[in-house]
Amino acid sequence: MIAETLSLAGEKLTLRPFTLDDAPRVQELVSNWNVASMVARIPHPYPEGAAEEWIAGHNERRAVGDSWPFAIETKKAGLVGTIGLGTAESGAMEIGYWIGEPYWGKGIASEAARVTVEFAFDILGTARLEAEYFKDNPASGRILTKVGFKETGEEKRFCLARGEELDCVTLELTAPEHEKAKR
Repeated sequence: MIAETLSLAGEKLTLRPFTLDDAPRVQELVSNWNVASMVARIPHPYPEGAAEEWIAGHNERRAVGDSWPFAIETKKAGLVGTIGLGTAESGAMEIGYWIGEPYWGKGIASEAARVTVEFAFDILGTARLEAEYFKDNPASGRILTKVGFKETGEEKRFCLARGEELDCVTLELTAPEHEKAKR
């Protein structure tokens, strides 16, 4: 069993478990329409208390091994977003993330994705990762392809903030493809 206090380090950031002390910052960052509208499962407006409720369930899901949520923290700015792995309907692990708008375009999501992919394959022994992004969010697609994901198709996905089904690009990365890319 991997400890619930596990932290992962990148060059410019640390991925660490959330604590309830992070809730106000999560509330602040994810209440931004430009963030919430690009993530499938975030309502807008973001309800008071939702961050606390979300964080409170993390340890239990880690203990079962079906979810690995991490706070993305930089030395300069502190908590700037989240990235995590969760079990997808297919049984594979799915990677998902959001970054607060003031921190877009700074390489933070790319580095966090790289560290999380390495964790998934090298520590958890995941065989395949899945990901998806809304077609009107090509920046997210660039992040995922930068770390090795390949497009597998398109589907519709409901966006809670927008209250509608949106076109979504699906991607995957397998352990053998990840190993090959590391060489």
